[in-house]
Amino acid sequence: MAEGKHQKINSDKLPHWKKPGRERDISELRAELDVLGLKIVQVTPDGNCFFRALADQLEGNEDKHEKYRNMVVRFIKEGNWSGHVELQAASLATHCNICIHRHGSPSLYAQNFDVHEAPQIHL
Repeated sequence: MAEGKHQKINSDKLPHWKKPGRERDISELRAELDVLGLKIVQVTPDGNCFFRALADQLEGNEDKHEKYRNMVVRFIKEGNWSGHVELQAASLATHCNICIHRHGSPSLYAQNFDVHEAPQIHL
């Protein structure tokens, strides 16, 4: 009987959905969702996946993702209060770490870059 060679898999080069333990994680998620009467629906993983999932849930068609991205962007553009999303987007767009100081509340941080790689600004 011939034995096949076992190849060591370099998990660093695998896509995140194929890494070891991923199937177990998905099985655990499925079990959690089953309790809620929900199931996993795969959407195209192309950078629009959040908006695809939103369109799928609201219209049953992930291809309407652009409608929901535009709707959300319009809402943000109309002068609403900034939150974590805007803080993260500002940090990434300007390539700097941001600390927001607030009276009577904890500071908010967007620490996306190594301190030697990007400036830290305080607002």
